[in-house]
Amino acid sequence: MAIVLRSYCKAHKNVQKSVLPSLSTLMPMFHKTFSDDRVIDNADFCDSTILVETGFNVQELPVIIRKIKHIEVEKEQASSEQEKKHTSDSISYNLIQSEFKQCVDLRDVFSLLTKCTKITPNIALGAMERIYDLEKNPGALNLDIKNEHINLAKGAILDKLLKVVMKTDDTQTILNVLQSVSSFMVPYKYKFCDELLFRTVDNKLTIEQLCTFTMFLIKNKNDPKYSETIDKLWVGFVQKDVDINETNILQIFQVLPHLKISKRTVQTLLEQKLCDLWPKINVSTMQDILSIFIEEKYLSLQSFAVVGSWLKKSINILNDDALLDMITKLTRLNYTDDQIETAVEKYMRLKVTKIESHVLIVGVLNYCMQFQIRNNNIMTACSQYFLTHGKSISPSFLKSIIYPFGYLLLDTNDYDEFWDFAVSVIEEKFYKIDPDHLCSILLSYIYVRKYPLKLVNRIFAQEYLFNMNSQTLKSLHIIDTALSLEYSEYLGPLLPKDQWSKPITQDSRIKNIIDKVRDSLVAVAGGEDKLSTAVLIPHLYSHETYLIDVMLHPTGLGSNIFNWKTKTRRNENIAILIHLPDHYCSDNEQLVGPQMMRKRHLKILGMKVASLKYTSISQFYTSYNSSGLRQYLGDAIKNAESCS
Repeated sequence: MAIVLRSYCKAHKNVQKSVLPSLSTLMPMFHKTFSDDRVIDNADFCDSTILVETGFNVQELPVIIRKIKHIEVEKEQASSEQEKKHTSDSISYNLIQSEFKQCVDLRDVFSLLTKCTKITPNIALGAMERIYDLEKNPGALNLDIKNEHINLAKGAILDKLLKVVMKTDDTQTILNVLQSVSSFMVPYKYKFCDELLFRTVDNKLTIEQLCTFTMFLIKNKNDPKYSETIDKLWVGFVQKDVDINETNILQIFQVLPHLKISKRTVQTLLEQKLCDLWPKINVSTMQDILSIFIEEKYLSLQSFAVVGSWLKKSINILNDDALLDMITKLTRLNYTDDQIETAVEKYMRLKVTKIESHVLIVGVLNYCMQFQIRNNNIMTACSQYFLTHGKSISPSFLKSIIYPFGYLLLDTNDYDEFWDFAVSVIEEKFYKIDPDHLCSILLSYIYVRKYPLKLVNRIFAQEYLFNMNSQTLKSLHIIDTALSLEYSEYLGPLLPKDQWSKPITQDSRIKNIIDKVRDSLVAVAGGEDKLSTAVLIPHLYSHETYLIDVMLHPTGLGSNIFNWKTKTRRNENIAILIHLPDHYCSDNEQLVGPQMMRKRHLKILGMKVASLKYTSISQFYTSYNSSGLRQYLGDAIKNAESCS
């Protein structure tokens, strides 16, 4: 993973092989000597740090170093450990507990212990817990108090049993102690925690045990002792990276939100393992991983791309709920790619007739809206579902289903049946639909040049207008203006001009780029007096739809502000619109509905319209390509669309 980390792991392995103190030889290299160093109050080890390089990032992460006082003793212990074989209880821990639970007093517990040929850690633990349970039972305890010998022996036996548990080679037994709810064990849990930390550094815990240990610390993080230990466990995960598989990777992801200093290191490890394991990961695991991404506000294009590959491969085994969950989470993460779009398209195309819930359709259309995906196959499948089930869909969902078809400007010839059916559904549920939703739906019709006058008349009825809030009235003003310009049969405008509207300000990105390339614009226009910026068309509703970014006009008609009182011929003035990336569908070519309506209205008002891409202008500017920029501007103006 990292140069220093590799050195640490290699040195650590050599230390173990040569029976030298664990990490002690690394102390001169890594142990800090600053005055603010903190040393753990423990005779066996001390705190230190290690430098870890991950890509271009270098982090200082916490580690522990064992203190060794007598190397010869350590050698003897190591050699004896090599001779001992790992012994585990032949009886399971739960079975041992059930045996001790049959003991009704301390005498029974001690009697059962004497029958054991060898007191293993699990037997000791079971006996200790039963003794504690009996102490809480006054009836059983009163009988034992009468026997002074049993009462005196209890303390010595408990001390002996505790030492057996502490020295066990069975890590699971220590984990059982940590997770025990017995208050009898509470005073000893710090020691067991330290022992598990030693074993983590010595690479003796499995991935599952590491995760169990970490989750115990997380649940008890209000205790400073436990909270400080969490970030020291990164060493265990890094050393056990080969043991991370499609089953346990989720457990490590669940640890991630609770890490602080070591989070980046563990996250990088998980990203690498996700790249290796993704074909084997099941649906529920991937769903849970995405939930953690959301919780962490995770941003990793590498991991997101892996999720895209997984979704494309696994789309055939997903059901409606799983697909809805996946695309909802990806939408919240603000990520999509071609693989995800292809997977959603395939699912909708093959299973549209089997989809039972309109919630999935809403989720898919929300996904398309979020990323402005104009995919005809996806939209066709959604329209088929609506035509079949539209009458039974709740009014609160109608906007989410209908509006995307207008906003993404789907070819009206292919969706005539959809639009006609939508009108009938809206008319039937008119008074159950939120007014703001109704306005958005009407705008979607206008975007595709459809004008449902019956709906318009109902929404402009006096009794209906009376209940509208100010935000909804703004949308209604745009509808009124648009219909007045576009539809000859509309007897408008019906609404009075808004006298209290706030001034419309130009988007700061557009304003800044105009300032940067103004010299090129002036050169193409033929002079400073032939160009005006941020021109708001008067006598129309004050809205960004009617704000012209740059306007080219004959000399003398205006400089900074265009003079609208001067009569001009049609097609004499050119409105230049600078379109931001979010003005386009995902193909970066097709403008969304509001922008197409904007162009259409300017042409109706007698102007030529030239469209420029903000990204193209920025590229020319940042590359200092003035000649290319002027060529781009000149071509756009030359090919400006004439008014109708």
